[in-house]
Amino acid sequence: MTRLALREQAEAGLDIMTDGQIRWHDPVSHVARGLTGFRIEGLLRYFDTNTYYRQPAAVGPIGRERPVLVEAFRFAAGEAAPRPVKAIVTGPLTLSRLSRDARGRGRHHLTLEVASALNRELKDLEAAGADLIQVDEPAPAWLPADADLLRLAMRRLVAGLTSARVILSITFGDATPLLAELATLPVALVGLDVLAALGRMGAAGATCDGAADLGTRLASVIPPGTGLLLGVIDGRNTRLEEPNATYESRVRPILAALRKGSEPVPEVHLAPNHGLEFLPRDAARAKMTALAALRDRARQEFA
Repeated sequence: MTRLALREQAEAGLDIMTDGQIRWHDPVSHVARGLTGFRIEGLLRYFDTNTYYRQPAAVGPIGRERPVLVEAFRFAAGEAAPRPVKAIVTGPLTLSRLSRDARGRGRHHLTLEVASALNRELKDLEAAGADLIQVDEPAPAWLPADADLLRLAMRRLVAGLTSARVILSITFGDATPLLAELATLPVALVGLDVLAALGRMGAAGATCDGAADLGTRLASVIPPGTGLLLGVIDGRNTRLEEPNATYESRVRPILAALRKGSEPVPEVHLAPNHGLEFLPRDAARAKMTALAALRDRARQEFA
């Protein structure tokens, strides 16, 4: 199934691939199972979806005795060559927020414990050849008051990395209220749910001017040297975007505004606003093909 997921990404024309997270039962318990100090308990709804995850409970000191994701990454990287594969890791804030603290030490302590444990995982992924590591953090979009804790956790999470570049991807909501905080984080790229951001803007967000305003704001806040991962395709809705309309209303206005900034953003990737695991397989394939078409148009105009 991993080979099949990689082949379908390659056939769609994607530049950077993932292993499809085929081995993951859910985004939370898969990582927590690999850490010491967690006990996996019952099912809970995963944010506002119709899917569920098994809730980890922190019952002892959180640590990591052996790699959790490295073997799957190595397999995918070998199968996908020469296309690069990015590793995916659920972030420490989301893991702690969706876990139960059975020890009573508090969310702050648990988040930083998880960050320290996952730091070892990121270092092992880097040693295994991962040039890009994406940290999925949906929790901040739901709980923006955690911005200070996110900053502390990310600094601990990436400490000691020397070559791997980290993408912080915030999904399941609009992260633009946190842009000032996100701009201070030690990451190479910031991933944003463009559809959620435009939706928050209301009717104005549905227009080219709304997308341009979003691009202008990004250009003014994102620090020099930091790239962007723009979630312009809806990974949670089977409705297929029309590439030309999507490009004109979302992609072109944002990219044009980014180019006008005083410090051009050095690297921009187009992506779904979330992983495609919530979609039927045929819909996911069609979304990937549409995404590649958007990328090709952007390259022709903005290269």
